[in-house]
Amino acid sequence: MPWCPKCRNEYYEGFTVCADCGCELVEELSEKKAEEKNGLLSDEDKMRIMSIQAIKEMQNNQELSEDFAEEDDTEAAENVKREHKGTYRNYKEKAEDNKSSAITLLSFGIVGFVVIVLAALDIISFPLASSSKVIIYGVMGAMFLMFIIMGFVSAKNAKKYAKEANVEDNLSSEIRKWCDENMTKTYIDKGLFAEDEADFSEEAKYFKRFERMKEMISNHFMNLEEEYLNRFIDEYYQEVF
Repeated sequence: MPWCPKCRNEYYEGFTVCADCGCELVEELSEKKAEEKNGLLSDEDKMRIMSIQAIKEMQNNQELSEDFAEEDDTEAAENVKREHKGTYRNYKEKAEDNKSSAITLLSFGIVGFVVIVLAALDIISFPLASSSKVIIYGVMGAMFLMFIIMGFVSAKNAKKYAKEANVEDNLSSEIRKWCDENMTKTYIDKGLFAEDEADFSEEAKYFKRFERMKEMISNHFMNLEEEYLNRFIDEYYQEVF
């Protein structure tokens, strides 16, 4: 079909002149013009759109990277904070754990051992073959006896930890009293942050304050266990700040 080279209008067969501009029609347009006529983009337009899409993609990736970086910083801050706090279990907690274990082991062991003894004396019976009773009762009796022994060991440890807990509580009270008298919020922050650090997040401030408090306590109270000190400072920090 003929085309107008100027208006780019398509005509039916038999037309030779454009009705709009009067130009002589041609059999076909150039490849580039035909693509434009058929609704396809030119190479220049394609390159322009690809460039815009690439710029937008770079901006989106940058925003995502910044978001992930912020999440990583927050997660890292929480991890360091947990490391400062540590996993220290004081002697009071150890005493309570051992006391609870002692009660459970002794109760289960004594009841089980009594049942095995009664079964061995045929006071109570279980549907077991006579040939296997001796082995089963022997194994079960030894197991329950082991529970009883472990229960006594846990009870002994609970008493030992309870005594050490009193010593630890006295030490904590002494450190807390000294901190109340010498470790105020103003004194801790004095000269700790530079001008460009004034807008630090609370997590970032926590780290610097933590180290300052740790240094102050360590200089006054020697040979403190590090995990014990970390936990004490983390708990006391909540009261000060």
